[in-house]
Amino acid sequence: MKKLFVALSCLIILAAAAACQNADPRAKDGPVLQNERLLVGATYYTWYPSNFRQGYLRAFLDPPQEPLLGQYRSDDVKAVEEQIAWCSRHGVDFLAVSWWPKRPQQNVVVDQAFVQAANLQDIKFCIFYETWSVGWRKEYSATVFDKQASDFFIADVLAIADKYFDNPAYLRVNGRPVLFLYLTRTFAGDYARALATLRQKLLARGHDVYLVADEIYWSVMSADQDRQPQPYLAPEPQPERIALFDAVTTYNPYLSVRHDHGGYGAKSTFVADVAGLFRRYYDLCGPKVNFVPNILPGYNDRGCRRSLQQFIIPRQWDQGAAEGSFLAENFDRLAMPFLDPRLNMLLITSFNEWNEDTALEPTKPAPATSRDLSPSGREYTDGFSYAGYGFALLETLRDKACAAHGRVLDNQGRPVWRATVAAAQGGKTVASDQTDRQGYYTLSRLNMPPGVYEVSCGQAAPSRVTVDGQRAAKLDLRLP
Repeated sequence: MKKLFVALSCLIILAAAAACQNADPRAKDGPVLQNERLLVGATYYTWYPSNFRQGYLRAFLDPPQEPLLGQYRSDDVKAVEEQIAWCSRHGVDFLAVSWWPKRPQQNVVVDQAFVQAANLQDIKFCIFYETWSVGWRKEYSATVFDKQASDFFIADVLAIADKYFDNPAYLRVNGRPVLFLYLTRTFAGDYARALATLRQKLLARGHDVYLVADEIYWSVMSADQDRQPQPYLAPEPQPERIALFDAVTTYNPYLSVRHDHGGYGAKSTFVADVAGLFRRYYDLCGPKVNFVPNILPGYNDRGCRRSLQQFIIPRQWDQGAAEGSFLAENFDRLAMPFLDPRLNMLLITSFNEWNEDTALEPTKPAPATSRDLSPSGREYTDGFSYAGYGFALLETLRDKACAAHGRVLDNQGRPVWRATVAAAQGGKTVASDQTDRQGYYTLSRLNMPPGVYEVSCGQAAPSRVTVDGQRAAKLDLRLP
């Protein structure tokens, strides 16, 4: 009997070990807030055309390249409507709109143009709050929350809430309005009290805000402010600060001193190192804090910071690889392995940050060139090739995030708005979407792994579609 007990015990231990080995490393305790689709967002900027004049890589290529809309104005409602339509068709579910606390002339564009877009409700939006400008102290490289900064921050966010949180297009997670806070990793001073007071005042207005913190980085401001009289950097994540938020992310893990992160992703240590960084933070997120992975299509800020000659991350994964292949590899290696199954949200830097060349926004088509307009012909490109990629970046993203996409038309060939398109397998609906103003829809890959599905819409006969792991299947539907 004793031998039998020992044998059974060993079997149980081995089974438990095998279960641990096969367990999903993304598994987390805590409530599931959103599991209907991959919730894909991108940061969005309203500072054009002024920031075009600060310089951007594409303008210095030989020959120069431009955004598809040219050097547009952010206060042009038609331009905003075009950008929203592109997002809707390619699986970008929300735009995190940059808000600068002390730039009222820039923020007014959100009111005058962005929220005036006729198709705003085809996607969602939220505010990406540039918190560092509330109380930045250059001597410490810290955002210091003294009484003045705290009072300003609280009043400013309350004003934002009054303006936007009740907008039907404002992004909500489980009914809670989402607010991204930039550079929380630099917070020092009495920020904990400021955040608690903000939450309390927002609750009094009926808003249980969902705060996403830009907290993930190689070194961050220490949360232990009793050890030294001045703010100082720490090499480790700060659990005390992380616990103040609902989710953590990073705006951009680029670090200019890490030259081993430069060049083609296939040959650099960038992705492996960022994966290690993500793992440290992911494992620290308890049942009350979600994780939002961030990816980028490349990086080159020499158009606006040429004198610094910072290293470049090209948009190709390797020499000769496809335009957008760095984004595709980031999606597979950084987004999906660290997608929090309680939230299923990921953020992309960026939709339209042209100064650092991280934009998904389409360019005018142009042949690839590695030459630029500098005396050496390579001070901006460092010899890497740049093409006018058109919609290649957005199409790459759609292939990764969406199982199927298409358009719904009526029997006269007109687009059908707000029609429900649903995919079913084995008699069970696994994904659905509503068509936008032009009749376009996307079906997320989250619950549609490769296989065969029945796609239906209204009175139209169901259509069979085969989903693979490479390209989003295209299926247009005609209603009777």
